[in-house]
Amino acid sequence: KSMPQIDLYHLTQSKVETALVMLVQKCLLAGKKVLVQCPRPAAEAIDDALWCTEPDSWIPHGLDDAPGSEEAPVWITSDPAKRQIEAEFLFLLHGAEREDMASFERVFNLFDGRSEAQVAQARGQWAALRGQADTQMRYFAQDEAGKWEQRA
Repeated sequence: KSMPQIDLYHLTQSKVETALVMLVQKCLLAGKKVLVQCPRPAAEAIDDALWCTEPDSWIPHGLDDAPGSEEAPVWITSDPAKRQIEAEFLFLLHGAEREDMASFERVFNLFDGRSEAQVAQARGQWAALRGQADTQMRYFAQDEAGKWEQRA
């Protein structure tokens, strides 16, 4: 199985939650299910963000062992070994990593450019993944206005 498309999103203007909601909405419009990997307590903040977006763009989802995973198009997991829904797309937040990345079509790695630890970790992930054959990788960063620019 070939490696997925892996996209790194370097946030400098938006909060992680804001960027995540925008990207997840695009994934759902494309008909894809989404697994969001995020350690606690940050996972609870993501859970809240997905509930609190404007009502017409409300995203049905759950967190960890909550009920409803058989219907939900989006699920948040804090356990890197669990995959509560059969998602095609994976989001990695707050430095999350998984062993089974190759089983997803696309991986989105969102990291906060204001956190030196997250930037250093993203650089390490980029370097490690770059070395793998047939890995398609892209790097996006926000400009001053918060617009995404592909830089690699």
